[in-house]
Amino acid sequence: MLTLREYIEQIQTKHEIRVKFACELTDECIDKIETHLEKYDAESISTPETLIMQKRPMDFPNVENAEVTIIDFVANLPVSVDKLRVDLAKMLRCSEGHIVVRNKKDPRETQDAAIVKSLEDSEKEVTPKLGTDYTDDEASGVKQEELAGNEFNTSLLKQLKELSDERKKRLPEQPKIEDPDVPASQPEIGDSSSTNKSSPLTKTRKK
Repeated sequence: MLTLREYIEQIQTKHEIRVKFACELTDECIDKIETHLEKYDAESISTPETLIMQKRPMDFPNVENAEVTIIDFVANLPVSVDKLRVDLAKMLRCSEGHIVVRNKKDPRETQDAAIVKSLEDSEKEVTPKLGTDYTDDEASGVKQEELAGNEFNTSLLKQLKELSDERKKRLPEQPKIEDPDVPASQPEIGDSSSTNKSSPLTKTRKK
């Protein structure tokens, strides 16, 4: 039973299909493939594009160290991706696991295209920044003497003094505190002959 997506794909007037092969294709094989695709009233068939060899090709998790060849075609007749994959595998005498057939609007194809583009961007030559002068776009517009040096230090000290003077003006005037008259402490008993007090121990001895 067809899914809703497959049904919508089949009632479209044109069907954009992508076929991927994880096996070696000779010129004879390519001729057979193009002849077979004509059965779907192919409006156009792209030139086969072979990607570089990959250890784990995308879409082929069970295949190692293989080149992937991609053929896109536009058909005017509905295409069953599963049947086309089986037919191509029988015709080329290879495993069905080495062939992927999808509609080009399949979300997996969109995701794969984004991944490939990201890999291509990462391989682009990157201009080193370390050890090179700043460009006009990277310049901050601040002069060096505004960040360091004698002129900067003098200006900083001046600003700090102005802030200190302004802070003093805002603070209320505090009254001067004079040292209070601290009375002399009373001498301990027996400390001075000027006192009339005597130690209890002295009295006991006199008796």
